[in-house]
Amino acid sequence: MPLKSNEIEAANRAEATAILIRAGYRVYRPEADVHGEDLVIRSPEGALRSVQMKGRPAVEWKRYGGKTIWMLFPDPQGAQPGRSWFLVEHDEFFQWVKARHGTAQGWTDAWSYPRISADLRQWLERFKLQPERTTESDTE
Repeated sequence: MPLKSNEIEAANRAEATAILIRAGYRVYRPEADVHGEDLVIRSPEGALRSVQMKGRPAVEWKRYGGKTIWMLFPDPQGAQPGRSWFLVEHDEFFQWVKARHGTAQGWTDAWSYPRISADLRQWLERFKLQPERTTESDTE
């Protein structure tokens, strides 16, 4: 039986949380999703970031632009679990997407990718989460 949207969101949150923790982040969940803030994370360097989770790469200026929001999303075509996840600042991502699609007929200061193209993958590579930490049992 296929998962419902709220079940997919819960599974994505659990998967992303595990990857973030293994990449050295601390993860906090606000009581309410306000202004697009699904998660608050503390980076390994100590910076706090407001995070909007998506099921695929997406930008939308009206909802997230100019608000210092970070987008967290998986490779929508990747195997679950084990797929790549990306954490990118919305406005930087928006500018990259706008440079490529801003003159498209469907452009409304928002864009969503059903899959990650080769050029998008190349650009996103520096934002790929790298879960480098292991558990104690992994090192024994």
